Amino acid sequence: LHTTHQTGPLLAVDASRGIVLQWRAHRWPLRSLRTPVASLHSVVRELGGLAGGPHTVVVLSLGAHFTTFPPTIFVQRLAGIRAAVASLLTREPRTLVVIKLANTGYKSVYGSDWFTLQVNRLLQAAFADLRVAFVDAWEMTSSLALPDSIHPGKHIVRSEVDFLLSY
Repeated sequence: LHTTHQTGPLLAVDASRGIVLQWRAHRWPLRSLRTPVASLHSVVRELGGLAGGPHTVVVLSLGAHFTTFPPTIFVQRLAGIRAAVASLLTREPRTLVVIKLANTGYKSVYGSDWFTLQVNRLLQAAFADLRVAFVDAWEMTSSLALPDSIHPGKHIVRSEVDFLLSY
């Protein structure tokens, strides 16, 4: 209620399957419509507030909104998020943490697939020594003969979700 679809927070509940899905956008930098600052929470703060456990899955999609900012901003944010993920996994190692890598299709004057690929490499390096899973959206979007789009179609999204659920 009283929030934009683009930044949330959003909540979905499937009581018959025992699933609660919470989604929210990260804090700045964020390219979005007008958003109340109170709605934008730090990923580090959100992770710090999670108990975790065998029935908790955390999915982080960290690449897309950082591709129009200098890499130093992304590296600084990534260091804090990595520390928060490590702390969560230390508190409750049965928590599943999944990192969704950015996909291809970002071709504009503000960014490129080349820079997005560098963001993905930074993500993989930052979490390489932690017990996290990766959904490699880059391979999914670059391997199919579909039109380039920063927001891939249902076929790609379905493949990403199916891959995520395989964990």
